[in-house]
Amino acid sequence: MKYIPIHTQNTVITYKNALCSAATFIVLILIILSVMIPVLLVSILSPYSSIAESRVLYEQPKVRFQFQYFFLAELAEVEVEESNSTDNTTERWMICSTMPRLNAHLQHFTHQCEGVQFWTKDFENDGVTDRAHFQLQLMTEPTFIKKFDLLLFFEAKLTHKCDLLPPALLMQSLTVPIGDTPLYNGLILLKTELKHKQYIEYSCPFPGRNLKTEFHDVLPNGNTSSNLKEFAIESILDELKINPGFFQLSLEETYVRPEPNPHLRIQVDIKISQVPVRYHLSIWERLGQFWLYFASFFGISFYVLNKIKDYLFSHQIIRSWEIIPWKKLY
Repeated sequence: MKYIPIHTQNTVITYKNALCSAATFIVLILIILSVMIPVLLVSILSPYSSIAESRVLYEQPKVRFQFQYFFLAELAEVEVEESNSTDNTTERWMICSTMPRLNAHLQHFTHQCEGVQFWTKDFENDGVTDRAHFQLQLMTEPTFIKKFDLLLFFEAKLTHKCDLLPPALLMQSLTVPIGDTPLYNGLILLKTELKHKQYIEYSCPFPGRNLKTEFHDVLPNGNTSSNLKEFAIESILDELKINPGFFQLSLEETYVRPEPNPHLRIQVDIKISQVPVRYHLSIWERLGQFWLYFASFFGISFYVLNKIKDYLFSHQIIRSWEIIPWKKLY
């Protein structure tokens, strides 16, 4: 009958060595290397190392219209002379805004503005606006718009890590294509998308540091400001760029079409989707990410260096004294 072993017992060989010996020194070096090699690999290969201290998160901002706007249009009035049937075009301006001081100062330019409409749509029923629509209605006169500047003041809140309110000043400048027939009545439709422009990463408070990114207000004071230059797109854009980041419009499509109604309407459709936002990683986030990468590298490093240590001892490249139990001596 063939003998089949069903149980084996491991034999453990215990060694000892002097504290100040080559074997102890080499083993200590291997232990240190098993820890330092993963640290070095994490600092070089990990995206959450000390070189990259920010993280990109995608978030859909919560948008709210503040019912603050400014509209400046350059008009051309066509006068037909019966004697020679020639057209004389006289340039003039039209201003619509919610700035009372500016309106009072430039009231002879603001008589053609009838009103605005604003409505939103939430397609996913999650309480976050997915589409926003702004419409400005102008009175009918024998004029057509050559070009215009439009400023819409919104509030766009980021809430993923903490409540942040980057400036949301939606600016658009457009030269209206005249074509063969100038547009007196009809619709100028702008299809746009909300974009996020960011220069440096945002900071949120965390245990151990109460620091939060602050933003500079770019909205001119409508109750005190009557200077038209303060509402120029160039100057406001310079104020925006002082901030760590802000929201702006990206024009995608433009439609100009005549309509039988006795008004000229300017409508802006805004698509609001998720935008990338860079956040400064807190110490605890960096430690958490570091530990995940370190654990994976440490397992491999400890296994390889332990095999090297066993190889050195088994081939007697380095030696220690074997502790023999007293029962084996007799």
